[in-house]
Amino acid sequence: MTDQEIPDFVAGQVLYFSESSAARVAEIAAAADVTIIETVLLDQIGVSMVTARLKPGDTLHAATARLETEKDVLWAQPNHYFQLLGQNSRSRGLALHGIDRLDNTDQSGSIVMIDSLVDISNAALAGAKITQKGFGTSGTPDAHGTAIAELLVGTGDYAGVARGAKLISLAAFEPTKKRTWLSQTRYLAQALNEASRLRPNVANLSFGANNSDKILTRMLNKLESRGICVVSAAGNGNGGKVLFPARLNTTLAVTAIDGRKRAYRYASKGPEINVAAWGVDLNAAVPGGRRSVSGTSFATAIVSGSLLGLDACSGAFNPKAMRKFTMQHAQDLGTKGHDEIFGAGLFRLSEGSIDEARSDKESLVETDGKDDTGGYGLAAIVGAGLVILSGLLFFFLIGRRRRKRA
Repeated sequence: MTDQEIPDFVAGQVLYFSESSAARVAEIAAAADVTIIETVLLDQIGVSMVTARLKPGDTLHAATARLETEKDVLWAQPNHYFQLLGQNSRSRGLALHGIDRLDNTDQSGSIVMIDSLVDISNAALAGAKITQKGFGTSGTPDAHGTAIAELLVGTGDYAGVARGAKLISLAAFEPTKKRTWLSQTRYLAQALNEASRLRPNVANLSFGANNSDKILTRMLNKLESRGICVVSAAGNGNGGKVLFPARLNTTLAVTAIDGRKRAYRYASKGPEINVAAWGVDLNAAVPGGRRSVSGTSFATAIVSGSLLGLDACSGAFNPKAMRKFTMQHAQDLGTKGHDEIFGAGLFRLSEGSIDEARSDKESLVETDGKDDTGGYGLAAIVGAGLVILSGLLFFFLIGRRRRKRA
């Protein structure tokens, strides 16, 4: 099933951002002739996000222009719509990724998922360590979020790839009558702010939109700086472009394949694709039973849950190293080398690659001479010491040769 046609933004609303006081934020609204709906402090980046209503006859373009003439407004933008990216024998599919033998061991660590509400009472999640917080949701459990949660931390006959880990559901999507799930910039910014505050090992993002979004980009940059490994669904755009935020370089963009390693026919394509994972005809839990689900959303969950086994996400907090390592260990599919359908290829996380990731620290550290904490790593210090010793030895030998000639 392809992604649904949805409006680009919420009609009659505008968002603006400021570092000023509440009183000044109100003055700005009055001066720009808009009405404040809500003001939320995104404390992780020190910015207040204001959702405002336009007056009848006003336009988004005009309101944005007026707001951006106010000196204390950082920027103004639309309140974009976003949608979840999926429709509604596990072991065979997991075997493609080399993780079928790993499901007997419970994982540690934590994962944030930003999705629709999870049916925490579902038998497939009995005993799972799940907490949930809503952002603009009605409180009704939903199929998409429940399926993602079971793929991650399921405890029943279909064990999640990260069973035993702590799952934090930040629900920001609501189902619609058109078989899609919608959220808005203002809710997703709050959810990402909460994710930054909680600092999980991994963040699973199964949503997207055609338009880029400035505040969400800034929030994702914050997650990157805090060492959170972010995995994002590429989209089900029937071969169209990779959606935001998967096309950002701060996320690992995942596309979907079936059990025969064939591309999902509705998956988006583009150079931003990083890896491919099983995401077609998965048997997943939903409120009231089970259902076969397909989409890049579900492929993303397979990858997100598996990454808790990598030191780059579970210990080193180095998202760049995670992306590099994951693509280096992918199994090439389709056209030789990186391509716009499969990216680097099939996501693989066997016992061997996990062991290598844990023992070969150099493969998990960027080559700029610094470790992920911003200090200089041991390898860099040793290397610098060897260079200095080599230089001293060189000058010592030159000195000896000159003394002998004298």
